[in-house]
Order: sequence, then structure tokens, then C-alpha cells
Amino acid sequence: MAKPPARHTRNHVRHQPYLGPEDSKRLIEYCAATNTTESGVVREALRRYWADAPTDATLIMGRLDRVQRAQTRTQRDLELLTEAFAVFVKFWFAHTPSVAEGSHKAARTMAEARYKQFVDYVSSQFAAGRRFLEDLPQDMVADESELAELAATKGLRPSVSGEESADESGRPSNEH
Repeated sequence: MAKPPARHTRNHVRHQPYLGPEDSKRLIEYCAATNTTESGVVREALRRYWADAPTDATLIMGRLDRVQRAQTRTQRDLELLTEAFAVFVKFWFAHTPSVAEGSHKAARTMAEARYKQFVDYVSSQFAAGRRFLEDLPQDMVADESELAELAATKGLRPSVSGEESADESGRPSNEH
């Protein structure tokens, strides 16, 4: 059995995408007006698309940036709560009198009752959605429109909120 004749090989792979009638008409008209082939137009369009598309690294860095900002806020909240607890303990030691020798049992019973009241109060506040940190001022980095504009200028998807500000050394600042 004879071999089929050798085909001229190219450095291209054939693809057959389907276009809608309107897109097909526009492609044919464009090719006729610019004296280019359909393949050439599609190749150039894909090159431009991939050159302008955000890379995976860009998207990952944007997401890591958001995670870093969230972690910074969590660290700030933890430091604030630690400081609030320390102030509370200092006041408690300053304003709680020593218990006399014969009154330890009564003091322990009173402490248990007050602790239960405290836990009940905190539980009701938490269940109602009330948070201590919400009472404190929050630094706003930018509003939603500013973040969307920044994302657009960086070529990122709208879900990526943009770059964090940096100090003179190029490191992200901790202002949030």
C-alpha cells in the first residue's frame, strides 16, 4: 500500500471557531478593507488580547494584597482588644477591694453570679450582631468607586480591589 502524498507542513495548527452571522460579516468586511486574511486578523486579535489580559501572577498578587490587608486589620483588632483587656484588668485591680479572711466563700459566690451576668450580657450583644469594634472609628482607605477606578487602571478584574499604598521604601503601609 502506498503512502499518502506528504502534505506541506506549517508551523500553524488549524482551528475552526464558529462565529455568529453578524461577527462573520464584520470579519469578512474588515479583511477586505484591510487586505488581510481572516487567520491574520484572528492571530493579531488573540495576541492583543493576551498582551492586555491580566496574568495569573497579577491576579494572585491582587488577592494576596487583599489577604495581607485583612490580616493587618485582624492584627490591629487583636492589639486593640488586648489593650482594652489590659486597661480593664488595671481598673479591676485598682477598684476591687481585698476580701477579708472569713468572706472568701461569699465573695466566690458573688463572683460566680456576676460572671454569669457578664457572660449572658456578652452573649446577648453578640447574638444581636453588636460588636465592640464597631464602636471604634474605622480608617477608610477608599470608597467603592475609588477602588473600582484603581482596579480599572491596573487592568485587574473588578473583584480585585487594587494596590495597597506603599511608603518610601516600597513596602506596603499599615494605614487602614
